[in-house]
Amino acid sequence: MRRVMAFVMRLMGRRTCEDVVAVLQDYFDGTLDPKVAEAIELHFRDCPDCRAFSKTYEETIRITGELAADDIPDEVRSRVRAALRDHIDAQSRVSIDTDGPDKLES
Repeated sequence: MRRVMAFVMRLMGRRTCEDVVAVLQDYFDGTLDPKVAEAIELHFRDCPDCRAFSKTYEETIRITGELAADDIPDEVRSRVRAALRDHIDAQSRVSIDTDGPDKLES
């Protein structure tokens, strides 16, 4: 059902939250096609969760952009890398069941 709704939203020119998150970096870099950027802005208008997430994302970019690589302690780098690896591993185990919620594969 979830895939059907995403398909319908795309046909209507609307974007799902997953669509927005997938291209958020390109949106802030200014490299998206203007029509896609406009659709994302419309989504932000109607979705307070994505609007809040994008503000947090933008603020994180601003803050981390002010750091020099040497300013980040090795322990923090290691923890961030480990968290990213864990997140990527978890995402690779997610299986989308079209008749129910997301499940982790065994």
